Amino acid sequence: DSQPIKEKIWDKVGISFTLSLLSILLAYLVSIPIGIYSAHKKNSRTDKTMSLILFIMYSLPSFFVGTVLLLFFSNPDFYLWFPEAGIKDPSIWGNHPEWSDSFWDIFNWNRIKHQAPYLLLPIITYTYGSFAFLSRIMRIGMIDVVSQDYIRTARAKGLSERTVILKHALRNSLLPIITVFASIFPVSVGGSIIIEVIFSIPGMGTEIFNAILNYDYPMIVAFFTLVGFLTMVGYLVSDLLYAVADPRISYK
Repeated sequence: DSQPIKEKIWDKVGISFTLSLLSILLAYLVSIPIGIYSAHKKNSRTDKTMSLILFIMYSLPSFFVGTVLLLFFSNPDFYLWFPEAGIKDPSIWGNHPEWSDSFWDIFNWNRIKHQAPYLLLPIITYTYGSFAFLSRIMRIGMIDVVSQDYIRTARAKGLSERTVILKHALRNSLLPIITVFASIFPVSVGGSIIIEVIFSIPGMGTEIFNAILNYDYPMIVAFFTLVGFLTMVGYLVSDLLYAVADPRISYK
């Protein structure tokens, strides 16, 4: 279409990155405490109940959950609580030329209030499946750490269980979570084709899907080159975070 690739990608990446970043933050904020609590209450009724609920959520495909959310919360026949498509109202957006689609403009409070109803359902669809995966990884990592000798020593010194878990065990149990974090960089830019199509979000997922359908080879090559580069960046960042989380690991 004779448009510069960098401009087309830059316009779309900000949207996908914003959605992915918010969903990733929400997933980690919810999953890490769940994993810690499940490890602390290992094999209890609460642990088993939480595992059952999380794996039921994990088994539901995103296109099904997204469609159900639209049916019940964006349907005039049921409850029209949220907009059914897009990320903004053009009639209102056009009256605010200071608003932009740039990621760095998300700190504009008025823009946040306008776009929040559009983003809530997609973020839920992005996030719910991560709870089981991340919380189980956190649970396994925590169980492995609390069985170590230094944790028993900390308990023998009379430290409270809260201090032992949050101060001594948590840091080292984050290593499996950091490993998963390496895959976030390419996903955050690529977006989700299924979710973006369902909610009519003009992000990178929709753009690359249309590029494939239209045999837009320059866009396809640029996209996968960017994903490959970000994959390497993700592994580099995760390696650096290993040294931050575990003092036994050095940068050398």
